[in-house]
Amino acid sequence: MRQHTPHPFHITRPFRHPCDPQGMVTLYLQSSSGGVYGDDDLALSVGLKPGSAVHLTTQASTVVHDARGRDGASQTISLDVGAGALLEYVPDPAIMMAGSRLKTRIHANLADGAKVLLADAQLCHDPEDNGRPFDALECEVAITAAGKTLLLDRFELQGADWLTRTGGYRCAGMMLVAGDTRPGAAMLDAAASVPGVYAGLSNLADREVTIVRFLAEDGVALSRALKAIWMAARQAMTGDTPVARRK
Repeated sequence: MRQHTPHPFHITRPFRHPCDPQGMVTLYLQSSSGGVYGDDDLALSVGLKPGSAVHLTTQASTVVHDARGRDGASQTISLDVGAGALLEYVPDPAIMMAGSRLKTRIHANLADGAKVLLADAQLCHDPEDNGRPFDALECEVAITAAGKTLLLDRFELQGADWLTRTGGYRCAGMMLVAGDTRPGAAMLDAAASVPGVYAGLSNLADREVTIVRFLAEDGVALSRALKAIWMAARQAMTGDTPVARRK
C-alpha cells in the first residue's frame, strides 16, 4: 500500500473503484523525469497472482523527446498474468515529438484462464509546427501461453513516412484482448462510433486473440477511441460497465 519511486517511475498507491469487477485494483504509473529521452533504457515487469485483477494505466500521455542525435529510447514491458487473473494494461498514448526515436517491446505471458487487455498508441507532434517529423518508431507485441506464441506483431516506421502510410492521420493505436474473443465486435463498434476514427478488427478465434487497430485525426479522437474501446471490452468480458478514470 506504499508508493514506490524507482526513478524515472513513480508507482502510486492502488485504489479500488466501486464499478470495477470484484477485487480489481487500479494502479497509476507516473514519470518523474518529464518523459522519455534519447538513450533511455526502461523496463517494467508486472506480475499478477492467480485470480487477481488489475487496471494499470498512466496519469497522462508520455512525451518522447527529441533524441538530439543520440540513440533512441527503449522501453520493455513484461506482463506475467497468473491463472484466472485479469490484467488491463491501458497507458495513455506516446507523444512522438519531432526528432524522437522510440523502440517498445510488450510481452504478455498468460497462465490457464488468464485474460489480458492491452493498448498501445502514438501521436506525432511538432511543437514548432515546421513539418519536422519524429525520426523512427519500432513496436513489438508478443502474447504467449503454455510455452506457445499466440501472437507476434511488429512494425517499424520512419517519421518521414508516417502521414503517407496512415493516409494523413496523425494518430494511431491498437487495443488487444487475449484469452477472450467475445469483445471483438463490441470493440469495433465502439471505435467506429467516435468521429474522426478509422478502425479495423482482426479476430483470431483459434488463439483467443482479438485486435482492433485504428487511425485518428487528432489527439482528442485518439483518447476518445481508446476510452470507448476499453469500456466496450470490459463490459463484454465481465458484464460490468466501467467508469472512466480521472486523469
